[in-house]
Amino acid sequence: MRQGDRENQTTNGLNQMMGVDFHDFLQKEQGLTNLELAEEFNLSLNHVRKLKKKINR
Repeated sequence: MRQGDRENQTTNGLNQMMGVDFHDFLQKEQGLTNLELAEEFNLSLNHVRKLKKKINR
């Protein structure tokens, strides 16, 4: 049986994006630079900026 995008979000956790747990990201964001965050979560700098922008909304 196929799953839709909304169902995948529910099963994967609503507080995750790009494989990053928001709670973990928020804790580490305060003490690390964008480059260190990108290395920690295996993301590009552009993805780190997008996450920060979405969190600040």
